[in-house]
Amino acid sequence: MLLLAGCGSSAPTRTTKPPPRIPAEVALKLAADADAVARTQGCAARDAAVKLRTDVIADVGRVPARYREQLMSAANDVVSRVPECLPPKHDHGKHKGHKKKQEKRDEGG
Repeated sequence: MLLLAGCGSSAPTRTTKPPPRIPAEVALKLAADADAVARTQGCAARDAAVKLRTDVIADVGRVPARYREQLMSAANDVVSRVPECLPPKHDHGKHKGHKKKQEKRDEGG
């Protein structure tokens, strides 16, 4: 039987490089944008979601290539999930004064 023993330190050695990092200022800005979306409900979150996507697009060149596609996809997904607010309905006065005209007819006018 043959036994082999290794000599050296008992500490493990790192054989792979650490993953690339997103610059702190970019990560902080995008995290703040994401928090703004999360704390706003319904269509009111639309502007925050669009800002998040705009900031991702602006800073994507500073993000390591391995994260870019997933980050862009996530930002687009957030925007697509937040509904747009409907414009307020305007009553164009179609029925304004209708009651008064009826009253005048009843009075003989």
